[in-house]
Amino acid sequence: MSGPILEVKGLVAGYGKKRAVHGVDLTLNKGETLLVLGHNGAGKTTLMQSVFGLNPPMAGQVFYEGRDVTARNPALNVADGLAFVPQGHAIFSSLTVRDNLELGAFVETDRARIQKHLDDVFSMFPILKEREKQIAGTFSGGQKQMLAIGMALMHGPRVLILDEPSIGLAPNLVDRVMKSVEEIKRRFDASIIIVEQNVKYSLPVADRVVVLKTGGVIYEGAPEPLMDHQKLIELF
Repeated sequence: MSGPILEVKGLVAGYGKKRAVHGVDLTLNKGETLLVLGHNGAGKTTLMQSVFGLNPPMAGQVFYEGRDVTARNPALNVADGLAFVPQGHAIFSSLTVRDNLELGAFVETDRARIQKHLDDVFSMFPILKEREKQIAGTFSGGQKQMLAIGMALMHGPRVLILDEPSIGLAPNLVDRVMKSVEEIKRRFDASIIIVEQNVKYSLPVADRVVVLKTGGVIYEGAPEPLMDHQKLIELF
């Protein structure tokens, strides 16, 4: 692991006049999996939307590979190697699996790279290969989540943000999605932020953890101390 690839400094964000994030500092190092924990309403999603440019911050700055990208158009962020997988299975339900994945590569022009990424996605999630001609809307929740992640990987991101990937999934599928994190890092050389409430499945894949509460950071450090239930009770 080397230096930071993504830095957030003093970020304030919200909706209208309501602030949900209050001066948050956050760093993602190259090759790292950073877990952002917190209950509903803690400001996790608002923070990530602001980092990605979907919800411009009220104050503060976002730096990607040392460059200020605060409030930059999300399309430019995607072209520059950032990917964001939002809650709710962001796929095109009326299209086939294959069509969804190819749309995920819309910023990539090198056909060889597109094929490499497609092969990697199919290798990680074999169900997508088996059903590549199936209409995506007929998939289960877990299969849709795999497809959404696959779409985000199709342009070979250097930073991947997963916003609550466990929502609505059965435990065995949550485990499968979380276990894919190490494979994503290896195959795509990506640094990853996972936003979660599911402590049990997400802690084991994290290199470092940030806990948010009412829009502020109340813990930052190694995941091991949070495996103590009493510590979690104290934080939450």
